[in-house]
Amino acid sequence: MSSAESVPASLGERIHSSAAEMIRPVISGGVPLLEVRLPEPFRAVFTTRWDAAHLSEARPLDLRGDAGAGARETLARGLGRLEGRVEAALVLVSPQQVHGVRVAGTAEYRRDGANTPCDGLVVNPDLDSGLAALLVFADCVPVMLAGEVDATLVHGGWRGLLDGIVQQGAASMTGPPGLAVIGPSIGPCCYQVDSQLTESFRRRFGPEVVPREGYLDLWEAATRAAGEVGVARQNVVNPRLCTVCNRDLFFSYRRDGAGAGRHGALLWATGA
Repeated sequence: MSSAESVPASLGERIHSSAAEMIRPVISGGVPLLEVRLPEPFRAVFTTRWDAAHLSEARPLDLRGDAGAGARETLARGLGRLEGRVEAALVLVSPQQVHGVRVAGTAEYRRDGANTPCDGLVVNPDLDSGLAALLVFADCVPVMLAGEVDATLVHGGWRGLLDGIVQQGAASMTGPPGLAVIGPSIGPCCYQVDSQLTESFRRRFGPEVVPREGYLDLWEAATRAAGEVGVARQNVVNPRLCTVCNRDLFFSYRRDGAGAGRHGALLWATGA
């Protein structure tokens, strides 16, 4: 992508056609985002690696830990404008992710669990007023589950998917989810692993999660995990944006190594 091209245009061109009605590129507060059209009152976005709409103006939007504090402030203001909040930005709640299966309420974690391990947050409109759940990624799979009462965002790395993070996310909700959304993450085109891991996934999720020997399809594994908690395949939305392939748009640990930045997935309730 040349410096004259816009981030939203590139995102729009690369979203898989099956997800185009549910996920669209937007700009809020100057920040390019992928907005997810969840059932009301829930809203969600995925960030990219940039905080400006054009590469000629772009600065990295790296949400990693303490170093990402400024980026998170920029993002919170952008979300506030997307939500129609002129003065008060949404408060971002971002847990310490450890590839585990603990899922907590967003306000509960902010109050009692800061700096403790957690790989999923539940958003309830009545309990989580003014808060947005934020998880960060650089190849692992963001999975959102939405139901009639609440919604959940979980961190689906290979460990989490094998250990049941999607199932735990659903179990933490008040009612069953009816919709799942998979965010930008490493695709089956690029996720090469050893034979032991492919065999573990084949046993757990079936042969379809191993598209060819030595490669894993985490998207298919997440889809099957969502099916186990009641989300029909046709209700799983996946833009099929591989973080490794789309170097100009997303961070990737597999591609860039330990110095890779982190983009985010955010979930909140409208008008909370």
